[in-house]
Amino acid sequence: MNAIHTHPRYWGNDSMEWNPSRWITHVGKSETTAAGEELITPARGSYIAWSDGLRPCPGKKFSQVELVGTMVSLFGKYRVEIVPNDGETAEEARERVKRVVDDNIMMLLLQMREPKTVGLRWVVAE
Repeated sequence: MNAIHTHPRYWGNDSMEWNPSRWITHVGKSETTAAGEELITPARGSYIAWSDGLRPCPGKKFSQVELVGTMVSLFGKYRVEIVPNDGETAEEARERVKRVVDDNIMMLLLQMREPKTVGLRWVVAE
């Protein structure tokens, strides 16, 4: 599963990089609003987070709806920011978090090796 989710045939030569444009394309006049965006559906068999075929995960739709509801309720009022370590600039903190996110392993589910090294806080959105 890890190999197919990072295969350059489906995800491009930068398949190991965080690239939101893999999932969103701009179709309208504005590239800064959600009204001008459209979600991209990956090729069948290239993204199998809930399995695929005749017997996919029975909780797939429920988990997708629950995730969207949770994200809307959290990010409607708050934003998340990185807590920098002592003496660390904001840019250094972002680079550290990127290294932690990129350092992952496949067990039953994809997991970051050292998630406890990243502090996050919820702050009221302005």
